[in-house]
Amino acid sequence: TTPAPTTTPAPTTTPAPTTTPTPTTTTPLLATTTTEAPTTTAPSCPGPDANGNCLRSACCSAAGYQCFAKDDYWAECMLECAPGPNLLDGSSAAPWSCKKIGARAPGKAKQCSAVGSNCLQTECCSELGMQCFRKNSTFGTCKPACEPGVDMTDDDWQPWSCQLVGPRSKSPASWVATKCAHGEDNCAQAHCCAESNRQCYLQNPYYGQCKETCVPNEWTKCTPVGPRTPNLTPALQSSVKTVGKWVESRCSDLWDNCMETQCCHEVGAQCYVKNAGYATCKPSCNSTAEDDDGSTWTCKALGPRSWGLAMKGFPSLYCFSLYMPERYEKPLLKSMLEMDAGIFACDGYDVFAALNDTLGISKDGVSVEAILIPKIRVGISQDGTAANAKLFMAVWDKVIATGRFRYYDWTLKVDPDAVLLPWRVREHLLPHLGEKVYYVNCNKFPGSPNFPMMYGAVEVFSQSAMLSYAKGSWKCGTQLPWKKWGEDYYMTHCMDFIGVGRVADFALLGDNMCVGANCGDAGVSSFHPFKTLDSWRKCWTTATQR
Repeated sequence: TTPAPTTTPAPTTTPAPTTTPTPTTTTPLLATTTTEAPTTTAPSCPGPDANGNCLRSACCSAAGYQCFAKDDYWAECMLECAPGPNLLDGSSAAPWSCKKIGARAPGKAKQCSAVGSNCLQTECCSELGMQCFRKNSTFGTCKPACEPGVDMTDDDWQPWSCQLVGPRSKSPASWVATKCAHGEDNCAQAHCCAESNRQCYLQNPYYGQCKETCVPNEWTKCTPVGPRTPNLTPALQSSVKTVGKWVESRCSDLWDNCMETQCCHEVGAQCYVKNAGYATCKPSCNSTAEDDDGSTWTCKALGPRSWGLAMKGFPSLYCFSLYMPERYEKPLLKSMLEMDAGIFACDGYDVFAALNDTLGISKDGVSVEAILIPKIRVGISQDGTAANAKLFMAVWDKVIATGRFRYYDWTLKVDPDAVLLPWRVREHLLPHLGEKVYYVNCNKFPGSPNFPMMYGAVEVFSQSAMLSYAKGSWKCGTQLPWKKWGEDYYMTHCMDFIGVGRVADFALLGDNMCVGANCGDAGVSSFHPFKTLDSWRKCWTTATQR
């Protein structure tokens, strides 16, 4: 129901923002649950029935709660109620009358626990869609889900029992996304907003907008209708995030015995039990298949399925560079290491060289030493650039042999003179997470059959693409005429040859060898080439505004 016009602030006075009409700023729909344990209980009140309907009892057993009616057939115990759609009412978007049924239960309502705090005492969660899970006898917290065993996002590797403590807090109704107004849509009919922390304010009976706040004036009435949308993010956000620092040192590699660790490094791997003494990390498990010795697996899963070593961000990035220690490339990489920038801001990284060399000590105390590759002569390619396909085929062989790429969602080959911003790169890659793809990043000559192609300053491959290359690179080496190719031309054609899909993203790399590098362009995630310390640092500073 639309509030009576008499409640609209007088147009002749303009209140300060602090006096913006707030009838629904306390809209409580976070609290439309009868599951909070009372601090005091009305002795004569039985509370709502087994279905949560308080219409018959006309009272609430939880301290501080009031029975509010939806219609003649349903009522719930809530802290407050705003007439209109109830965004936590999963049954329908039909409006609530919010008529008070009986008296409010005496006492002060319990404050439920926020995510990250210990919920064992309160036994309830303040954010939407959360459940209090027990870790051990002294600690539990609110999470969207819990698997018994280690939690890879936790600060330590001690296992969780995942015992349920109290009820799950309500989640937003599925109809909110389709029935409520979005953005600047007219909310006069819907009387609700799809975005978090928004209130529908009417300018007149026929037009309204969803806003965080509204200050009445002679043109804008600011009449609030319906509920204020609570913060939907905790209930809707993905539970995937960065992992704890202990994961890299404690969890198990592919085919290692994970019976004790109950966690894995490789993206998508799960610890599966074979028998009482052995379990290992692998992508899948078949309990009916026999090993070579005729034995079978129980395939019992221990701990969570891994999403890899997302140590600094998600999705995770493994970045590497090939450099010549005797040339300008070493000072560039050494400076990046000291700044914790470029490839060293990725979740995992390596450097390769044809000479034994040490760049220095990383921020976390690791000595960064070059992985040795064979010395290979580089000729002139068909387009006048370095014919370095054979050299990088040797580098890629080393990358495959070390196997670290398996622990990350994406593998990036990065030239030492490229300015890489990993946090921006993640935004470009997230839409294609889990796909078997590589990125083409330059379309300098749109009419050419060779474009768009992948320019070699920053090359990006998904984990599935890397697994395909590990399995099929021999085909490229024996069946493609690569001897006069540059390595980026080779990798472009090899990926196509072995059936890896393409993603075109020309904002992944700003390259002066392609169509230009503007370090001030916030939509671009890397820039090239910057071969001196001063030019590299200037581009980095411009790009990061440091």
